[in-house]
Amino acid sequence: MSRNLLMGVGNDIRGDDAVGELVAREFDKPGWDTVDCGSVPENHIVMVEEGDYDLVLIVDAASMGLEPGEIRIVPRKYLGVFTMSTHALPLSLIMDFLDDKVGEVVLIGIQPEDMSLKEGVTERVIDAKDRLLKLLEEDRWEEIPELKKKEKD
Repeated sequence: MSRNLLMGVGNDIRGDDAVGELVAREFDKPGWDTVDCGSVPENHIVMVEEGDYDLVLIVDAASMGLEPGEIRIVPRKYLGVFTMSTHALPLSLIMDFLDDKVGEVVLIGIQPEDMSLKEGVTERVIDAKDRLLKLLEEDRWEEIPELKKKEKD
C-alpha cells in the first residue's frame, strides 16, 4: 500500500488562510497521514523525509485571481506569480527540496475571499474545503483542474 501525506498550510487568525489547516485537521483516511503545518511547513521536513511517502499533497490558500472557493492544482511555474499564505519560506523551495525525498509533491490551492486578521473562514471557502475533503476521501483529487495561465492573468 502506498504511503501518502497531506500537509495543511495556513494561519488560523488570517481568515480564509486557515483552510489548509482545516483540511488537514478533518481529513482521515487509511493510507494517509496528515499534518497541520500552520504557517511553518518547513518545520515538518524531517517528518516527511523519514516517512518515505509516495505522494505529498500540500493544501494552502492561494490568491489566484479566481472566484472565492475555487480549487486548483497549482503548477510550480506559477508559484512566484501569485500570493500564497503567510508562511516563512516560499512553498516552491519546500517542494523543490521534497522532490528528492518523496515520489510526487502536489500543491492544491483554494482561492480565499478574506484573509484579513480575524478568526473564521468564509462560507464559500468552507464549501471548497468540504468539496476537497470529499474528493480526497473518494480518491478523486486528481480531477481538480490545473491552474491555467489565462486564469491567473
